[in-house]
Amino acid sequence: MSTVVIGAGLAGTFAARALSDAGEDVVVLEATPHLGGRTRSNREVLRHGQVADLGGSFLDIGQDLLLEFCVENGITLKPEIRMFPKGPDARYSGASILLGHVVIDEKRVEDDVRAALAREVQDALDSVPPGEKETLKAWVRRAGLSRDAADAYVMQGAFNPTARSELVSSWHVHPGDIGRICWILTDGTDTMARVAADGIDVRLDTPVRLVERVGRGYRVHTDADVLTCDNVVVSSSVQATRRIGFDPVLPSWKMAALLGTPLSQGGKAVGQYRDGAAIAAAAGPSTMTNGPVSMFWLKQGPEDTIIAMGTMADLGDGMLDDEEATLVSLDRHIEAMTGRTAERIAGIVQNWTTEEFVGGVVNLGTGGFARRAALGAPVGGIHFAGEATGEWPSAMEGAARSGLRVAAEILQKRRAHGNGAA
Repeated sequence: MSTVVIGAGLAGTFAARALSDAGEDVVVLEATPHLGGRTRSNREVLRHGQVADLGGSFLDIGQDLLLEFCVENGITLKPEIRMFPKGPDARYSGASILLGHVVIDEKRVEDDVRAALAREVQDALDSVPPGEKETLKAWVRRAGLSRDAADAYVMQGAFNPTARSELVSSWHVHPGDIGRICWILTDGTDTMARVAADGIDVRLDTPVRLVERVGRGYRVHTDADVLTCDNVVVSSSVQATRRIGFDPVLPSWKMAALLGTPLSQGGKAVGQYRDGAAIAAAAGPSTMTNGPVSMFWLKQGPEDTIIAMGTMADLGDGMLDDEEATLVSLDRHIEAMTGRTAERIAGIVQNWTTEEFVGGVVNLGTGGFARRAALGAPVGGIHFAGEATGEWPSAMEGAARSGLRVAAEILQKRRAHGNGAA
């Protein structure tokens, strides 16, 4: 075969699709039993045929590649939603989300209180702009916010979650990088990877142990097989890539980039409830909390049901491994917003931190462009993709674009060498 792709997330499947469409012989090896990587969806737990997105959940405005892919392939999207309103001055800012729904200590924060908090934060943002790399905690201290305003502002850092909320870089929050205008896939988010992988040889439950250079090509070793190829695409997470043996060893600059790129620690909670219309009216489209499920958004379903999907940082308190306690916490926040008992009919919690071949939620942007460039640079015929390597770090768009980038690298070498090995 001409190319072996390691990893069947968006990066790997988009790379494989582009190579296959260009006539390349491609095999995709995926260590887990699931297609889609961190866009994994569960179709078995929820009722009425509803799908639980266990990782990436929505497409933001500007993610044009994936939006176009959905349109071209008949992948339906829910109507656009705005996760939170514009801020006090009718513009999006780090104060915007404070005008949306907020629950603190399992109690709904009233409109007038939220408006006052948002106004204080907006005035501070205007007079003392945060530095792009300044953490939320550092900025609220420098800006001199009141305790209530500081606590509310820092809470929203868990929206991603890219790290513990207080240690998130300010650019994630002000002016903000997600949630302004977005779309949720009607089916699971992994539908994009499923469509991209259609007709391609994808082998699940097949972790790669060793990538070995042999002459002008490579041998890729799994537990059960050895595959010979001209090129290798490594699209697995940074954590998973560190588990693969390379012979010869990758150069020091590549290893330094891999070892120096941490993954955020956390997961996802999904609950399905009756009385969907009433919950949507009271808590939609999203609610921010200071509880274990730090931010949840809603997706209405059939039979007047609704799905609440929420992000969770791993705080080391065991909540991510205690599914019922986490879902009860989600129930209480919905009850705080609606003023009525939440009747949960199904639920699931996904801990990405403990996934052997993932090890976290998203790759943090440590090192900025220089590190992403080092992560994405090829080493001979070994090409590297994934959201950590792209121009859209920690986003599904970045993963898909990186897959197309490495496919273009391989095809360009093919053209430069005629029909011989790249």
